[in-house]
Amino acid sequence: MGLDVILATVLPLFGPVVIDGVKMLFQKITGISMGEPKSFQEKVEWEKLGIDKLKAMAQLDNPFGDVSRWVADLRASFRYIAVGLILIITLIYCLFLGAKADKDVFNLLAQLSGSALFFILGDRVYIGLKK
Repeated sequence: MGLDVILATVLPLFGPVVIDGVKMLFQKITGISMGEPKSFQEKVEWEKLGIDKLKAMAQLDNPFGDVSRWVADLRASFRYIAVGLILIITLIYCLFLGAKADKDVFNLLAQLSGSALFFILGDRVYIGLKK
């Protein structure tokens, strides 16, 4: 396991946190707030944009027509099912092939499973750090 595997798994987790830290450092040095509304009117506009974004995302996730409930549930959980499959495939590959595993395939699966795991955990860690 080389540095490339470590970077591929750690950067998706800590990337947003580091970027926020750099923005805060820049704000302290310059006194200029980045991305923060400067007046109440701007804050209201930002909130409206956020609401519009959420409405657009909900409309994209909304199935068109008369769809069975299980199809809608499967469609909504597809990302998590894909992450689970990646983790299961990696686990099975490592357990059954062990030392005979191809190094390139192992590195690919390690990167995929690391990114998939941090997809699930990274949001929760980031939200926890923001509070």
